[in-house]
This record gives sequence, C-alpha cells and structure tokens, in this order.
Amino acid sequence: MAPNMTTVAKGRTTKAKRVAGAPAMRLSGGSRHAVLDFAVSIDPVVLKTLSTQPASVKNLIDRFGKVLARAQKTGQASGFTVLIDAEGKPRFEPLSDRTADGRAPAEDVRLEGALEAARERGRLRSAAILDQNDMLTAEAFADRLGVSRMTVNARRQKRELLGLDGAKRGFRFPAWQVDENGKAFDVLPKLFDLLGNNPWTVYRFLAQRHAALEGVSAKDALRQGKATLVLQAAESLAQGDFA
Repeated sequence: MAPNMTTVAKGRTTKAKRVAGAPAMRLSGGSRHAVLDFAVSIDPVVLKTLSTQPASVKNLIDRFGKVLARAQKTGQASGFTVLIDAEGKPRFEPLSDRTADGRAPAEDVRLEGALEAARERGRLRSAAILDQNDMLTAEAFADRLGVSRMTVNARRQKRELLGLDGAKRGFRFPAWQVDENGKAFDVLPKLFDLLGNNPWTVYRFLAQRHAALEGVSAKDALRQGKATLVLQAAESLAQGDFA
C-alpha cells in the first residue's frame, strides 16, 4: 500500500501522511467521490485473517455504519451480533430484544400482549374466587375456629391452614377446610410438600374434581375420610400424571 492515504469527498482531495508500516483500509461507496482511505493499527495475525474474508469485512463495516447512523438518528440503542462457526464463517443477526428502530419485535409484542391478557384473566378469576361467600377474612376465620387472628396467621405460615392472598383485600380462608368442630384438614402440610409452596396450587387441587378420586373433588374426598387416596392423587399430579 502507498505510504500516503487519500480522502476524496465532494470533489476535494486531501492527503495525510500515515505512520510507516501501519496497514491501511480503503472504503468506497461506489462513486469516485465517495472514497475514504485511513490508517488503523491492526495486529498482523488479525490483518492476515481479515484479508481472506473481504466480503465478511465489507458486510461487517456496512452493518456497523448503518447501526451507528440509526442509533444517532433515533437516540435509541441498536445493534447486531456476529456468530463465528467452526470454519471461521461469520453469521450476522439482529439483536433479539430490539428491532432496527429500537422497538420490541412484533412477535415479542404479540407474545407479551397475550401473556398480559392471560395474567388479567387470572387476576379476574382470582378476584371472583375470593368474592365467594365461603371465603372468610382472617378475623371471621379466627372466630370460626375460636382462636385469635395471630394464631390463624401463624398456622397459615406453617401451612396448617390454607390462606389465599387477595392483594389489597388481605388473605381469604376457604371455610370448607375445617369441619363442624373447627378442625382443619390435617393433610394440608403434606399437600404443600407435594404440590409446592403456592397456596393457589393447593386450592385448585382441593377444589377440582379428579378421576383418581372417582370424579369427586379432593376436598369432598377428604370429608369422606379418603385422605390416603387424596395424597396419592396429589403425588401423581406432582409427578406429571393427570388425575
């Protein structure tokens, strides 16, 4: 390469002396006036590798320039990734979390919209359940058991009682989890161990009907004295079987 680098823009030519021995890079936009020569310091090994991939280097510079211009124009982050396979061939991919103009991809927007709609349906369903007549406040449930509210909350935290979080409404306690004598289902701690630490999961299991329980709900099966069968159904569900 020549010891001088030449910059041609808008019909004007300027010359600048570059450091001896520094490799030069020449960028051209296809017009005799759109040419840019400049010197950069590149490791010989890197330069040798790049010299075998002119098309990839061009593609990289072209993409980088467009991304840089776009970021400056929109004021938003933009970019792409370069993946190199075992043979040294690069593959260029846009960033997965943003489109070229900095917005989330349409597919991600649709997915997030669907998830938010599902969450809203879940919130509405939860609110409807908590509004049922058999859902008691901590105070009402404590009166039913003949204990203090502090005792109710302590037993809830130990998973001896089932309490559902109603956000601003506070916890609600299904009245059917205790019998006429105020005794709660004694299998509740085991159900939490089998089904996880989410009270709503335990509630759904107790409220739903199960084929393994001859089509009756788990809570009704417990009232019928079928605690062993209920625990077996819960264990089967926890292992991924459909009850």
